Amino acid sequence: MAGPYAGLRVFDLSHVIAGPFCTRMLADLGADVIRVEQPAGDLMRALPVAVGDPADHLSSAYAQYNCGKRSIGLNLKDDRGRELALELADWADVVVENFAPGALDRLGLGWDVLHARDPRTILCSLSTFGTEGPYAHLSGFGLVAEAYSGLMSLTGSEGGPPMHFGTALADVNSAVHGLAAIGAALHHRERTGEGTHADVSAFDSLFAMIDQQPAAGAFTDGEAVRGRYGNRHTTSVPSGVATCADGTHLAYGMAGDVFFARLVTAMDATDLAERYGAVAARVADPGPLYDRIEAWAATWSTADALVEHLVAHGLSAARVRGVRENLADPHLIARGTLSPVEFPGHGEVLLPTAPFRFSGAEVRPGAPPGAIAADSDAVLHDVLHLDDGAVDALFDDGVVHGPTNGRTR
Repeated sequence: MAGPYAGLRVFDLSHVIAGPFCTRMLADLGADVIRVEQPAGDLMRALPVAVGDPADHLSSAYAQYNCGKRSIGLNLKDDRGRELALELADWADVVVENFAPGALDRLGLGWDVLHARDPRTILCSLSTFGTEGPYAHLSGFGLVAEAYSGLMSLTGSEGGPPMHFGTALADVNSAVHGLAAIGAALHHRERTGEGTHADVSAFDSLFAMIDQQPAAGAFTDGEAVRGRYGNRHTTSVPSGVATCADGTHLAYGMAGDVFFARLVTAMDATDLAERYGAVAARVADPGPLYDRIEAWAATWSTADALVEHLVAHGLSAARVRGVRENLADPHLIARGTLSPVEFPGHGEVLLPTAPFRFSGAEVRPGAPPGAIAADSDAVLHDVLHLDDGAVDALFDDGVVHGPTNGRTR
């Protein structure tokens, strides 16, 4: 089956994570994605772990975000390189970029130019603070957005420092928001015939995903904004992480009155019902309650045993699993969230794939990425319909780079 975005053409001017993850999901959904790479290649190519022939500069990090795309090497500082980029933008339905705000305009590839050439073009810009607003001029990357958003201030334990999220949260979150924005822009175009510029800020995207705190603060002049979550949630009480006797960890959440009553039964601790039976009482003084739950959890031999006990009482809990444990998880494989990609020298490798399922359409990863600008020759011939002489001249003059005609320039 074809993907739900089969036939959609995407020109990818992005790099590192946010843009490439957005366009990787578009590719998984069936879009034809052509991305631009500079001569040194995307930064992600230099990160561990190296994959395949060293001459290809291919890493596991780059592979994760770039399956299913074609890559062309363009010198965007050359007039002819910029003209080729504009022609590829004309070919595309959607252009995705994550340059610093204003950089695309300075290259002569900004929204005004793209829209004038083709009013149906959709441009999706991903940046730290967006293309407009008081912070738009500030430089930054994912960690900056995480710090600004307030989300990082909720991590760690009370009295300790905020914590790193352990993943590129701002980048992957804004990528998913970018994917959603592109879908809305396509619907807008279908309805009006007009393209649009979707401006996605990592700062905005992270702030928008904070749970109850912004609304609680808005209604109370900030008074109801609570402190660090650590391993004890401050408003959904009790909800947190406890440790069992063998050192394994349990994540649990029993915030509602009905579920808390079941927890009291599971713990055989009727005295807790008298003191903490109502939500307000649990939120007002959660510390002693968490102490009791964690002390009780520590008496259980393993997190798995405690999960089984809680589930038997109609409660939700799970042992905290590691990434390594999920690399061959049967549920992720059955749903296609882990899908096989054939890599030379490695055989089938299971890689994360866009986590959406559709009836009547298929979501799957495309071919593995190749060397830097591996598809320049093919894109120039097959997409822009240039002849051999014109293509060779572009390579000879340094306007385009990558393999061609069996030799690398």
